[in-house]
Amino acid sequence: MTSYGCIGTLDVYGFSLQNGQGTAGGIWMVDSGDGYRSGAKEIGVGWNVVPSVYGDSRTHLFTMWTDDGYLKTGCMNTKCPGFQPEKGATIAPGDVIEHVSFPKQLRKQNINIKIVKDGASGDWLVHCGINREAELIGRFPRSLFTGGFAEKAAAVTFGGMVTAPFSDPAPMGSGYLPKDPSSAASVSNIQLVDQSGHASPLTQDLPFVQSKPDTYTVGPIVNGKFYYGGPQQPTA
Repeated sequence: MTSYGCIGTLDVYGFSLQNGQGTAGGIWMVDSGDGYRSGAKEIGVGWNVVPSVYGDSRTHLFTMWTDDGYLKTGCMNTKCPGFQPEKGATIAPGDVIEHVSFPKQLRKQNINIKIVKDGASGDWLVHCGINREAELIGRFPRSLFTGGFAEKAAAVTFGGMVTAPFSDPAPMGSGYLPKDPSSAASVSNIQLVDQSGHASPLTQDLPFVQSKPDTYTVGPIVNGKFYYGGPQQPTA
């Protein structure tokens, strides 16, 4: 599914995690290239809790990128040359997101994300807003990428990811499974951007990936919204 950008709104959560654990919710523009790791290209934007990266268990805004499956290029936030913050932006990669959601809370705290290919420069422009309209916070220059990803993405991925020992799984989303919509994390207002910069709401379900379905699951997309996550853990 070729794409020149995407829009989405994610609930934001907080957890008390240990070193070795990590959790994230976000949007990724991707291209798997020739199928080998060295051909994998992506940019990602969202929220995460990763004690080994930040030295705390708070929720942070993150960006990430690579042109070769993180073999020789790419990093999170601004730990290497890559993402270029926008001067005057009110939030930047690595910043703490102070207010987080809690399961069964009627009004969720959220992050609005827009990633779009700039027709003039070819850069990937990143817009974010915490409980507000997304604003331009920076860009991934076109020059970072080779092959087709310098022009467009082969696919868009929405949802969550975790890192943790098998014996001590980390929560994904809110920690609750999608079968409980009042408690589960959601991605909503999903829109895809075409080459002209026009955004169209997603009105159909899409293929999904569950790498550990006995622990983490994802529900169907209905009216541009879906629920995902598990297994639960007390929120911070």
